[in-house]
This record gives sequence, structure tokens and C-alpha cells, in this order.
Amino acid sequence: MSTESILVRGARVHNLRNIDFEIPHNRLTVVTGVSGSGKSSLAFDTIYAEGQRRYVESLSAYARQFLERIEKPDADLIEGIAPAVAIKQKNTTRNPRSTVATATEIYDYLRLLFARIGRTFCINCGNEVKRDTVDEVANAILARDEGTRLNVLFPLHLHAMSAPQKKRLSKKAIAREQELHADLLKSRLFDLRKRGFNRLYQNGQLFEFSTPESLLDIDFSQPVFLLADRIVVSADDRSRLVDSIETSYGEAGEVVFETAACQGQAREELRFANRFECRRCGIRYEQPEPRLFSFNNPYGACPHCQGFGNTIDFDLDLVIPDKSKTLAAGAIEPWTKPKYRSVFTELKRFARHANLPLDVPWAELHPEQQRRLL
Repeated sequence: MSTESILVRGARVHNLRNIDFEIPHNRLTVVTGVSGSGKSSLAFDTIYAEGQRRYVESLSAYARQFLERIEKPDADLIEGIAPAVAIKQKNTTRNPRSTVATATEIYDYLRLLFARIGRTFCINCGNEVKRDTVDEVANAILARDEGTRLNVLFPLHLHAMSAPQKKRLSKKAIAREQELHADLLKSRLFDLRKRGFNRLYQNGQLFEFSTPESLLDIDFSQPVFLLADRIVVSADDRSRLVDSIETSYGEAGEVVFETAACQGQAREELRFANRFECRRCGIRYEQPEPRLFSFNNPYGACPHCQGFGNTIDFDLDLVIPDKSKTLAAGAIEPWTKPKYRSVFTELKRFARHANLPLDVPWAELHPEQQRRLL
């Protein structure tokens, strides 16, 4: 039996005259032709009929009594065919949310398929977006050379004012904000020390909480990290590594591994995060879920068409059929009707107020002028 395609030889159903054809699997195939050429005989009465007949025959006698009996198509050979689904060539429902996929219930499986095995890529840089699990991070670290020394770090998130924000504030307000930021920093550092974190890390240097004067050398306008652990890559210490990763994830949602600087070699940094975001751009994305792929759910429906697949807009060629006309001569067709004379008068008043010419053909107006009028 052919596994690559549907193979039919000597089909003689209705007006088919002993034809042979082959349709590849896993492809979208369109059967087209003039009226009476045998399209329906080929698609419905041959391929679908045989697929459905074989499927029904595979069921129990009890199940078969509830299903329509289909005669075997007249053909010399039919191979490589699977159970088939056919949709009638007319719309039996007026529900605008009913589609071929929902009618056949394939839609439910597609939503699960996309949510479970789909891959997300950053719209900005094209990198794959994924969340790093604790086990994945541990495996990546343990795959490195045995004996490699690593600092396990997590970032100290501080919300400082940006330059644009400072420009909008007075000097007094800036001083007040900086004082508040300093108080929050002190509170955060005190809380971390109370929970057992004793060292800050920045640019290869460690700063001990036990020597507060050393903290004065830290530039808190630049990234600052907490040292969660120091490890040596070894399969025997996997549980300790996992604990350090979980601690970092719990504190900051990410973990950074930095190799100790060796002679002649720069420090190497490895970043992981349990957030669903792009590692390069920092853009966060929605974690794929079945509802994200449902146009019947506000969570997944298109914000423009609300999942209906249609939007209302105007056809510029109908609104302005003759672009050689001026506004005064009635270039905008709807406003030339007697019912809208008052609107046309208002349009001319607006044009004069906005210094838009009434005696210039529509096609010669600047695009910005056209936009304002529309």
C-alpha cells in the first residue's frame, strides 16, 4: 500500500471515464474544473466514499447500524486512503462563528496542537522565546566542563527614575524621589540580609554586607546582583545546584551564572529565566494556551474583528469615484446627495477653516490634506 499518496486507478464513478490519479498526503489539494467535468464525482463519490466506507466497516456491527451505508466506488484500485470527512457544499448554519474546523471538531485538536507543541518567536529579533525550567538550567550547567567554578547570581531589581522622568520633575521633586529611592534600597538590602544573603556583586567584585562601607563603592544606577551561591560543576552536587536555581527564580525570576575570570580569559555569563520572554530583547509574551488560539474567546480573538473575520471600512473608490473632481464640484460622492447637503456645507466650512483648497482636484491634494478631509 502506498504511504505517500492516495492512489486511484480506473475510476468509473458517474461521468468519470476510467481515470487514474494520485493525490499526495499532507498537502492541500484543490480539485477544479468546468461544470460537469467530474469534480464532485472524484472528490465526494470516489475518495470520500471509499474512505468513509472503510472507516464504517472497521466499526462494530452495533455502531454500523447508526451510520449511513455507502456503496463501494467503481474503481480498479484505491490505496493509501484514510478515514475521511466531507463538508456539504452549502452553509447549513447562520452562526457567523461556525467554520469548517468547528463543524468537524478539528478546531479543538488544532488549538491543543498549537498550544502544546507550538514554538514562539520574538517579533523583534526572531529568536525563539521560551521559559527555562529548573531541570533544563541544571542540565545546561552540568553539561559544562567538570570542575568549572561558577558564581550563582540573581539581579537586584531597583526601580530608579529614567532620564525623561527627571526632565519632567523639578529639582525639589527629584531630590524627594531620590530620597525615597534610597529608603527603599536600604529596606530591600536589610530584608535580603535578614534572609541570609550576605554579598552583593557587580562587575566581578563582591561587596560584603558585613562591611557596610564597601557598599559605598557600588554604582546602583548600573546592574547589581546578589550572590546566591558559589558552585563547582559536578554531577554529585546537582541537588545543591537545583536549590540555588530555585532560590534565584523565587527572588528575581531569573538566574545568572558567571565563570570566574581566568588568566587571559574574560568572564563568561549565562542567563536563564522562568519568564516567557525573549532573552535578547526582554519582550514578554503570552504563554501559549488553547484559549489563545480560539477566536471564540476574547483572550485569543483578533482585537480588530473580534474573531468574526470581517471588518467594516469604506471603499475609497466608491466614496471618491472621480478623483479628477474638486471638493467644490462634488468629489466626495455621498455628500452630493440632497439628503446630505447640510453635511456638504459643513465640509466646505471645515475646508476653509483648515486652509484646504476647494478648487483643486482630489488627486492633486497632498496625502495629509486628503487624510484630514476624510
